[in-house]
Amino acid sequence: MGQLQERLVWDADAGAILDADRRYVMLRADVLMGLFAALPPAQRDAALGSLQASVRSHGGASARAYQTQGAPDRAQFLQVMTQAAADLGWGVWRFQTAGADALKLEVDNSPFAMAITGSDRPVCHAITGMLEAVSALVAGKASTFRETRCASMGAPCCTFQAQND
Repeated sequence: MGQLQERLVWDADAGAILDADRRYVMLRADVLMGLFAALPPAQRDAALGSLQASVRSHGGASARAYQTQGAPDRAQFLQVMTQAAADLGWGVWRFQTAGADALKLEVDNSPFAMAITGSDRPVCHAITGMLEAVSALVAGKASTFRETRCASMGAPCCTFQAQND
């Protein structure tokens, strides 16, 4: 059991799942991703982009808290994020680092990709948003990432890397 999973408080009386003041919600991946699949392509892209931005912002606040709660160096922080992703059901994350601030991420069993098969485009925008937040904390500057391979399109795993502008 990971550190995040151990900290979560399941308050049945209040109907809440909490990590300190951060509230989580349990939601089936197919329910969430079904919302996006039901949208016309242009609206789907905009909605997935909004999800990415929201995770970057709000998930970034969680990542900052995890870093503050005991992951002072880069390697420890990336391990904490790997375990938190697993604890929350976001798949098996493998970070690769190259240089002082370059990150690449591979994800096996992404719930977002597993919920939409046969997609014509990557769908793991939530993971992309969290990676952008994590990268900013690791590198001290914001970076834009993109999903270069997605299991929803038949790839063996989802791969994310920095976007070259």
